[in-house]
Amino acid sequence: MSTVLKINNVTKTYNKKLKALDKINLQIKKGEIFALLGPNGAGKSTLINSICGIVNFDSGSITINDLDIIQNYRETRKVVGIVPQELYLEAFETVWNNVNYSRGLYGKSSNHVYIEKLLKELSLWEKKDNKLRELSGGMKRRVLIAKALSHEPKILFLDEPTSSLDKNIENQIIEKLFRIKDLTIIVVSHNK
Repeated sequence: MSTVLKINNVTKTYNKKLKALDKINLQIKKGEIFALLGPNGAGKSTLINSICGIVNFDSGSITINDLDIIQNYRETRKVVGIVPQELYLEAFETVWNNVNYSRGLYGKSSNHVYIEKLLKELSLWEKKDNKLRELSGGMKRRVLIAKALSHEPKILFLDEPTSSLDKNIENQIIEKLFRIKDLTIIVVSHNK
């Protein structure tokens, strides 16, 4: 299998003192399910944010599908989806509009059939016309997953993906994610 993500000697220091990443090296293959575990403050979120272009790292290189994420930022961002740890949603927008809007942010044309299927798979179809502020924490988490999958990424980062989810829904969602063909999944979690 081909390598989809290569991290080579990546370093990130905050305020010239706190070294969040220290010469990180990692290769993840296409279709792999990878777990990134560590305690709070270990640099997991900094690494994800560096890969996704949210944080600028100090040195090293990161490539996605052999494309440098800095030189080819548009191409590499299109293939990455991220489910953040924190709930960042437009509270007064509907589930349907929020997920469709996210798809458009990645330059994808609308595809109502795909979005409908996605919302049904995540047990959100009945709530598609609800405003996000009306949803429970678990439903909001599912909306974040739908937003991350809306543009059909090839790499999906799940930062503490099951917080706010009950065990039955958690198992259903994880099972559905693992069945998506050619999707590389990187799960980030605290040590248990």
